[in-house]
Amino acid sequence: MADAIVRALLQGSNLKVSVAVLTQTAREGRARHRLKAASASLFAQGLLGGALMASLQKGETRINLQLECDGPMRGFFVDAAANGDIRGYVKNPDVDVELSEGVFQWRAALGNSGFISVLRDVGGEYYRSSVELVSMRLADDLNYYFKTSDQVATRVALTVQREGSEGLGRVAGVLVQAMPEADHEALERIGRDLESKLEDAVAHLDTLEANALLGALFPGVPALVELPVRFTCTCSKERALATVENLGVDEVQHIVDTLGSTAVSCQFCGSKHEISLPELFAMLARLGRPQPKH
Repeated sequence: MADAIVRALLQGSNLKVSVAVLTQTAREGRARHRLKAASASLFAQGLLGGALMASLQKGETRINLQLECDGPMRGFFVDAAANGDIRGYVKNPDVDVELSEGVFQWRAALGNSGFISVLRDVGGEYYRSSVELVSMRLADDLNYYFKTSDQVATRVALTVQREGSEGLGRVAGVLVQAMPEADHEALERIGRDLESKLEDAVAHLDTLEANALLGALFPGVPALVELPVRFTCTCSKERALATVENLGVDEVQHIVDTLGSTAVSCQFCGSKHEISLPELFAMLARLGRPQPKH
């Protein structure tokens, strides 16, 4: 089934819910960046976190979720849009070690200190906030972020489950957040076993898709909005050409004289945009330095 995120409202408690299934998106991110097991699993969690946070936004808002740490993975960056488009990268794709499941599972990859920062692009105005990592478990640290930075009562749970030899067998998450005049006691009750309920529901659904997962977690609650989620990048050949041209006439001339051609690789999606010698000549002409004809 295609990846998606659904939004719903818990009537009577004034709590909003987002449920995300990102299995294929996480696998595509792994393939694009050639991620080893631990990097892939943590990046999958980051994609879930970014998608869930973006689902709270409206219009063309984007969320940048960044984790930096002192462990060998060094962190990740996720760029998620409210319409379901998402992309990102891991600073070190080659981390392949994790500890046994539990509170210390990801310490070998993340280390002992770091921070989460969130940048919101709201109509061209940017708002940034950050908190220190307190547990080195992304769901717990996102809960801490919402409590201390956004100061909005929120509960997040994430799961990445193995199926046979596939480390990214099932990738899903849920976010429950209080609206004005919400029933905070209801949120506390939901939050106490949200992680275990998510893990159990994801493991036992015959087909993992967002609507079915919503129904398993909150029986009888209808989805109000469903959006497809896809690993999509905004890079293009045109942007690559503009990037090189913006280096200036001397740098473009140096590329022509020493290399004859070049390429721009996108950090977010791994795409490589080749720029030929005729395209470099055209840049130089636009920059006021046409090349002599031979």
